[in-house]
Amino acid sequence: MALETEGKTDSIFNSTAAQKQKDRILLLLRLVAFLATASATIVMALNKQTNSLVVATIGNNPIKATLTAKFQHTPAFVFFVVANGMASFHNWLILVLEIVGHKIDYKGLRLAIIAIFDMLIVVLAAAGDGAAVFMAELGKNGNSHARWNKICDKFQTFCDHGSGALIASFIGLLLLLIINKAETKLIFGGAAIEALGIGYSW
Repeated sequence: MALETEGKTDSIFNSTAAQKQKDRILLLLRLVAFLATASATIVMALNKQTNSLVVATIGNNPIKATLTAKFQHTPAFVFFVVANGMASFHNWLILVLEIVGHKIDYKGLRLAIIAIFDMLIVVLAAAGDGAAVFMAELGKNGNSHARWNKICDKFQTFCDHGSGALIASFIGLLLLLIINKAETKLIFGGAAIEALGIGYSW
């Protein structure tokens, strides 16, 4: 009987230690995801380039105009900034809750709520990335069928900054997918642990 009790105690301690390790890994992944989406938001929101272009020629005299490329000119980029901004705020809020509110125990409900909101943020971020990628490809290569000219040959810096923001956003999206999968596994894993009579809290 004593051996059985000791074995059960050891399994509980091992389970608790493993759970804490998983929590630290998820916290680190979420921190990197926050930095990635926040970087994407800031870079795209500050993306702006002014350039003087020849718009017409009268005789031998070129007519120049000063044009400015801004992210606000493209609704897809505006949506990208909003989506990544919301993803950054979500990750920041969860990080704060994990650091200062980890003692609050909702008996598994807390993790389920976070996982659901993570799913919503993944969908939102994926939609923003998809819209921005479409416009980025159009700006880089144009569309000869619709007679839409490319602009990246005239606003190279603007396109480079946009590409960097997209890369950062996709990194954040990938990390959010990993986090969401891990959380889903923890939810079902926690239910299995409770069924075996071992305490579980996240």
